[in-house]
Amino acid sequence: MSEEKGKTLSTVFCGLSTALYVLSALVAPVCMFLWLGASMQMPQDTEIMDKMVIAVSCCGGVLIISLILGIIAKVNNRRSKWAVVCIVLSIVFLVTGALAALFFVWAASQYHYYT
Repeated sequence: MSEEKGKTLSTVFCGLSTALYVLSALVAPVCMFLWLGASMQMPQDTEIMDKMVIAVSCCGGVLIISLILGIIAKVNNRRSKWAVVCIVLSIVFLVTGALAALFFVWAASQYHYYT
């Protein structure tokens, strides 16, 4: 593969990676708050809770795809700094998303219903 084609392909993969982690960073927190709100109601809205868990799981999958695209971009163009930024941000968002999800599950489990 020519060097110019590798740079172009790397740029495309970095752009896709950036778009995916920005999309996930916008959608996942909203879904987590909606899940927490549905879990705090006296009769829990399990349908919304299920949909939000699926949405947050999809956001995690999108972040993994973003990480893979960043790694592929780095392999195609070893001097790409944008690929390094994509890899680091994807890992940071994965870790913070997992910790936030654990926090919300813990917070919902600490809520006590009084009748």
